[in-house]
Amino acid sequence: MINYLQHHQINKEKWDECIDTSVNGIAYVYSWYLDVVCKNWSALILNDYEAVFPLALNSKFKISYLYQPFFTRYLGVYSKIAITENLVNAFLEAIPSTIQFIEFNIHENNHFENADFQKKERFFQFLDLNKAYQDIFQEYKGDTKRNLKKAKKNNLKIHENIAPEKIVDLFRHNKGKQIKELHSQDYVMLQNLMTACNNHKCGIALGVTNTANELIAAGFFIRSMHQILFLKGSANAEGKALGAMYLMIDELVKSYAQKIDSFDFGGSSLESIASFNHNFGAKNCVYLQVKKNNLPFVVKLISGKY
Repeated sequence: MINYLQHHQINKEKWDECIDTSVNGIAYVYSWYLDVVCKNWSALILNDYEAVFPLALNSKFKISYLYQPFFTRYLGVYSKIAITENLVNAFLEAIPSTIQFIEFNIHENNHFENADFQKKERFFQFLDLNKAYQDIFQEYKGDTKRNLKKAKKNNLKIHENIAPEKIVDLFRHNKGKQIKELHSQDYVMLQNLMTACNNHKCGIALGVTNTANELIAAGFFIRSMHQILFLKGSANAEGKALGAMYLMIDELVKSYAQKIDSFDFGGSSLESIASFNHNFGAKNCVYLQVKKNNLPFVVKLISGKY
């Protein structure tokens, strides 16, 4: 039986144990991660935490809606048992009918057929690390190899344990300028998220400096579920010109080749970002954005959500 539980009713120890032992677990859906990105998340839970489905719930003008929180790629079904279309359909049907608008993403193995939900394909990129570094390096595209030579020629250095506030500050003043949806409170959330990852011993914080020991690129990564997940990172103008991000990603690939299953770039459907990831030999993976709109017609008209 699938039950809907509000945030205060969720047994987080059982929740995290389910994620740990699920067939498709990922860091985004640990209870402590969700607590940072969506403080009042609720959930659908099968029996005694055999399978779970987090719900990022909010309301506006007394209208309840589900959304995709910042700094997560997807939600969906996470399960100790096989994830079938019937199981995914059952969870989708169990979403409370009082929620009038739904728009979020689900894990790539959450296949379903339900005419009430619209589906749209989205992409992320991942790199198989179950082989020797030299074999992975051979599949790097020309841009990656050229940028690595440039970074080494200019004596760029990799540093560990960069403070979250330095990574967020660099990101905010470079890549963040292109993301109009992010506001001051979201950068605070991002820093809190990095701190939470460090507290749970799964954060990897790297930086790249020039010969003047100035930070020109930085990134935060999460080691979890036999993979490295790229959370956020950025380079300033000098870092971009000198190939600093290429050096940082290559360092991680070199360090973890044959030690974990994959490097998850976090990825994007945007061609510019996907192209960077593909230059490392990363492959596309398809996941789904799902949408259901039961808003009254007048609300649809005013909000522009159809």
